[in-house]
Amino acid sequence: MTPSRTGLAPRNTLGHVTGVETGRAGVAPVDRTLARVVLLLRLLGWVWMVALTLTALRSDRSPFPDDAVLVGAIALATFSTILMMLAVRLGFLAAPWYVMADGAMAVALLAAGWYAGAGDFVAGGVPMSWIFLVAYATRLEVTALTGLALTGVFAWLHVLMGLSPVRVVGSVQLLVVALIVSWAFDALRSEERLRLAAQAEARDAQAALVEEQEVAARLEERSRIATRLHDSVLQTLKLIMSNSGDANEVRYLARVQERELRRTINQYRSPLTDGLRARLLDARAEVEDRYRVEVEQVIKGDVEMTPRLESLVAATRQALTNAARHAGSSTIDLFVEVRDGGVQVNVRDRGRGFDSTTGLGSGIRHSIIQPLQSLGGEAVVRSAPGAGTEVAMFLPGR
Repeated sequence: MTPSRTGLAPRNTLGHVTGVETGRAGVAPVDRTLARVVLLLRLLGWVWMVALTLTALRSDRSPFPDDAVLVGAIALATFSTILMMLAVRLGFLAAPWYVMADGAMAVALLAAGWYAGAGDFVAGGVPMSWIFLVAYATRLEVTALTGLALTGVFAWLHVLMGLSPVRVVGSVQLLVVALIVSWAFDALRSEERLRLAAQAEARDAQAALVEEQEVAARLEERSRIATRLHDSVLQTLKLIMSNSGDANEVRYLARVQERELRRTINQYRSPLTDGLRARLLDARAEVEDRYRVEVEQVIKGDVEMTPRLESLVAATRQALTNAARHAGSSTIDLFVEVRDGGVQVNVRDRGRGFDSTTGLGSGIRHSIIQPLQSLGGEAVVRSAPGAGTEVAMFLPGR
């Protein structure tokens, strides 16, 4: 059987929630406390019995068989106490066989004092602790019958020993204790069930709220995507239709919309809050819009932005700008690779080029080479007249 929704395990034949002592999941935590209470009372009852038995052994009586019976009673009480410790430890404190066996030992200890002629009972608190065990393992009705039966045994032994009627009537205390203890245990368990049920309902309500929030977030995201498509794609299509006679303008508008869609897709795919790829695509967009060129990019990998990478993005933007302004080519290639040791960026055009062996302009040195060198990186410019220009940049680390 599986645990109920309230977190309580199924009861055994004696009505107790099983599996408490082992601390299994789905068991009322209060039962672990009640098990310790039962064990503590047994330990106190054992100490009480040992003290009474030792007092009886010191009295002036024949050493056999009375003293042997009392010594055996101590041994039996010690065994029952150790067995209860194991029951709590191993999880069979509420097992029917154990409850009946412990009750038999409690009755035997009651009879031992009478049989030994000790003059009074020497069972101490062991019988009372058995009532606590029955209350722990069963319900109120069973505990009440147990207390009534034990009261009858006590009263009968009182009569056999010839004690006063007041002592005989006093045996009813066992029944009273049985009723009070069983009621208290059941009340505690009932409160625990209500608490666990309330916790389960709260968890269910929280889960439902989280699910509703997730649904609302998805709907909001869909609405945002639809709005973005309406404001970008549809508007661009209208512009293309209105400029259908201008091939260059149509090409430019299509290029802008392609770039916007790629940026949107990258935003949804990337787990980064502010990634290098997004920054480079923004730099590319600025150059394309300003100079009406096409930048074909290949970007391998991505990484979260850092102040060092901002310098690399600025150098890349400058390299793209230089190519757009001076190369005389309508197409620029951008290659980026994020490696374990750093980031490699190459900007290449197929324009007019220049003789890089005669020296580089101050703009390239100040805006590209020197900023990267100050961070431990490098930038190499390769160009020749009619062969285009390539700027290779590398920034170690991230």
